[in-house]
Amino acid sequence: MKILTQNLKSGKTDIIEVPSPSTSSNRIRVLNEYSLISTGTESSIVNFGKASWIDKAKQQPDRVKDVINKIKSSGIKDTVSAIKNKLNYPMAMGYSAVGTVTNENSYTDLEKGTRVFTNSFHQEEALINYNMCVRIPNNLDSKSASFGAIGGIAMQSIKCIPKDSKDIVLIGLGLLGQVTLRILISRGYKCLAYDIDSKKVKLAEKVGAIGVNKKNITEIVLNNTKGKGADCTIIAASSLSSDIVNEATFYTARKGKIVSSGAVGLNLVRENFFKKQIEFVVSNSSGDKNHKGKGSSYENIRYFFELLSLKKVKVLDLISEEISFKDSQNIYSKPSSSLFFSKLIKYDKNNVKALQTFSDQQINKETKKIRVGLIGAGNFARSTLMPKINSSKDGYLAALLGREGLPLYFAKEKFNVNTITTKELDFYKNIDAIFISSPHETHYNFLKKAIELSLPVYVEKPLVITNEELIDIMKKMLSTEMVYAVGYNRSFAPWTNFIKNKINSRKTNIEMVINAGKLPSEHWLLNENTSGGRILGEFCHFVDLSLTILGHTKLLKIECKSRDRYYQDCGNYILSFEDGSIVDIDYRYDLPASLPKERIKVNFSNEKYINNNWKKFTGNPIFSFSSAKKGKGHSESISSFLSKSKNNNFTSKNEIFNICFSTYTSIKLQKMSKGDIINISDCFSDEILSQIQTI
Repeated sequence: MKILTQNLKSGKTDIIEVPSPSTSSNRIRVLNEYSLISTGTESSIVNFGKASWIDKAKQQPDRVKDVINKIKSSGIKDTVSAIKNKLNYPMAMGYSAVGTVTNENSYTDLEKGTRVFTNSFHQEEALINYNMCVRIPNNLDSKSASFGAIGGIAMQSIKCIPKDSKDIVLIGLGLLGQVTLRILISRGYKCLAYDIDSKKVKLAEKVGAIGVNKKNITEIVLNNTKGKGADCTIIAASSLSSDIVNEATFYTARKGKIVSSGAVGLNLVRENFFKKQIEFVVSNSSGDKNHKGKGSSYENIRYFFELLSLKKVKVLDLISEEISFKDSQNIYSKPSSSLFFSKLIKYDKNNVKALQTFSDQQINKETKKIRVGLIGAGNFARSTLMPKINSSKDGYLAALLGREGLPLYFAKEKFNVNTITTKELDFYKNIDAIFISSPHETHYNFLKKAIELSLPVYVEKPLVITNEELIDIMKKMLSTEMVYAVGYNRSFAPWTNFIKNKINSRKTNIEMVINAGKLPSEHWLLNENTSGGRILGEFCHFVDLSLTILGHTKLLKIECKSRDRYYQDCGNYILSFEDGSIVDIDYRYDLPASLPKERIKVNFSNEKYINNNWKKFTGNPIFSFSSAKKGKGHSESISSFLSKSKNNNFTSKNEIFNICFSTYTSIKLQKMSKGDIINISDCFSDEILSQIQTI
């Protein structure tokens, strides 16, 4: 399967061949017929890629602030590395396509052969979330339907218009503006449409708008609204400047509304809004993509299709060119005219090579190293696991399994992987050990498969996400002699070993402040039903770290001091141990980004040691911890696992108990509320040990 990509570092566009996506029980497989290029939006991305570092920074000032904060918290080396990884990764282009469902879907109303709109990239085949598959009416042509994403964005902004509005000003007459205008006209609004390009204004006039391309827009609007001003102003233009919004207050009516569907500067002049009590709204793209109900992208696109099918809105004249996908590599070239709104890519559905597995004929000759198969090719896998596996003395990356082809292709090119595949059956051939870095909810099934095949397995945390899964997997682990590991890398860090030896079984107080940061509300980690939640998925690191450092004593009790379960899934917990040791872990989302992401204070006897983000270590008495031993323990954790796997040094039952106890404790923490207190050791014994005592 081929896909159109862009390199954000160089701006180069390319068509590359990647494995076809895997079949998923909750996703729709679609063979694309057309995809639409919004030349304004997509060309701006291409131009960003071609820009110099300085120009890139000028275009994204907020990102510059983020970079500065990351340098403060993580250091310049890690920051530069993260930026390079981001920019070097090929970006898939496109977001508006039409195709045909190719898999049987008993769980949906979209049977095989159904024409659907999707938010697919410019690619031959796609695997799409059900909520973003909109059935195309039989009487609607596919070319018009390819405008679905643009129409959905336009509809979302129009829904923000105040009730009983009549006079609308529309700023910006690119593709989004032209589609927005046509919907407004179809609904009976009086529209004044503005753009600096006179040709775009003339096109707007042809569909019924009052065209404006003069600078005295305020005068013109007031003259056409009897001095009242616009009931609502919709800004469909993009600009780094905030002037376009602030100037709109001059011609928007008192208690009117300004709606921005384009990307504009938001340094608003309060006085302008205050005097006329004007409301300002940023339209949420095409709407909510997580469901099909009211306020959803699906609803907006479906309504847009109704307008198209009834011929109340027409869009085909906005297509400047139709081009074959095989010739689309240079489709973002400089437009020939100002009326260059969109281009249409046509796919040859009969000549798609839907291969799920790419494998080189030449097998890696590293006979002394074990062949590692990695499940998952996300950012963490690419930035951390893959390079550290390949740099280890005992193993190399031989195979990759993922759901989508592009990240697999990138990893293959960068790390010289022999086999990449989206087909699970092909993955298990010719590997000696497995790393699991897939979504949390998939860990259990992949673990079972690894145990069934007797392959050493390293699982990124968490091990599993439910008690039921934990009981079953613990039974299997205890009854099968294998090498097991969980990605609790901090417990393998040199600093951790240093502190553990320093404590030497003494009563200890530990304070951990974790600057976890704020996640977007739709972030997968905040979905407890699928990921297990943030406490289970990330906080577990610090549970295991506490148990490792204080391995000489028994965890007795946990108290939840504060808990935000439903907003950012954070909390403050006190862990109490049998010898009187205390660990206070404060996992926060509301601390300044410039502060260290992790700060750990260890106090025992008359000694105190501080760890700032695993990079800067201080202590009293004088602490001379070598800078060469900095780091969070990823290399040490991976090397330990690969060495044990190579030498068949099986994980002991005691080690398995420790792995499972960390997971069990984290599952309990995820469910706790403020004020809850539990005796964790007794719970573990009652709920887990009693069920596996026959092993």
